[in-house]
Amino acid sequence: MTQQAPQKPAQQPRRVDASMSLLNNLMAHPIDEGYAVAARTRPKDGAKALRSRHRIMLVAATLVLGFLLAIAASQNYRSAPEAEKQRNELIDRINQADSRLTGLRNHQSDLADEVRRLQASGLSNDSTGAALQQKLDDLELQTGAISVTGPGLKAVIDDAKNADSKEGRLLDVDLQQLVNGLWTSGAEAVSVNGHRITSLTAIRGAGSAITVDYSSLTPPYTVLAIGDTATMPARFAQSSGGRWVQYLVSNFDVRMTITTEDSLLVPADATIALRYAKVGSR
Repeated sequence: MTQQAPQKPAQQPRRVDASMSLLNNLMAHPIDEGYAVAARTRPKDGAKALRSRHRIMLVAATLVLGFLLAIAASQNYRSAPEAEKQRNELIDRINQADSRLTGLRNHQSDLADEVRRLQASGLSNDSTGAALQQKLDDLELQTGAISVTGPGLKAVIDDAKNADSKEGRLLDVDLQQLVNGLWTSGAEAVSVNGHRITSLTAIRGAGSAITVDYSSLTPPYTVLAIGDTATMPARFAQSSGGRWVQYLVSNFDVRMTITTEDSLLVPADATIALRYAKVGSR
């Protein structure tokens, strides 16, 4: 019998990407086996240890912060009496300076009155001197160098009863409008809380306060205006200043009362300084 020749095993068909074995390996195993081994051997309580470490650091930081705050509070507590003492000393010094300034102004006013009396006695000897004295009196009245007494209007203006920082509180412009309205109504002399208003007087705001002639005032503000009481009230009501104030009263509950008085005293401006030009020799 005849023997058949052994058949050759059939060849496997060659893959078309056989030449790209490196790329195939990377695609089949994108993560190195070492990472997987490390992940399997990692202790399960590692996350707990990390959270515990963070918690300890947080507690330590809290304790340090509390210690620092305690030290700061202790220092503030110990320094509070000294700060209060310094504050009281500063207030006393300010009050003493204000009292001294008031005394100096009163003394200045007394000296100015004495100078005027001597001046009047020297100019009253003839008609020329009397005319010159009358001219000086008119100029001193206009500049606010002398006090004035006579009939006029008394206006007391105040913030709204429940005024806050935005509405119902008087501003420097409101007081300016009131004073300007009195001037246009025929006032001959005006004062605000005892401060004479002249062409050199400034009415300004300083924070929440109003300053007149660089002195801080507190409400209510008393405004005196000497003039003809028969015509001033109606003229003031029709003036721009009068309408301004009436708008504040009607819309912002600002409080104001105006009365006519038979006799008012408007003081002189104690801050006026004599300025003169001296003719020198050539």
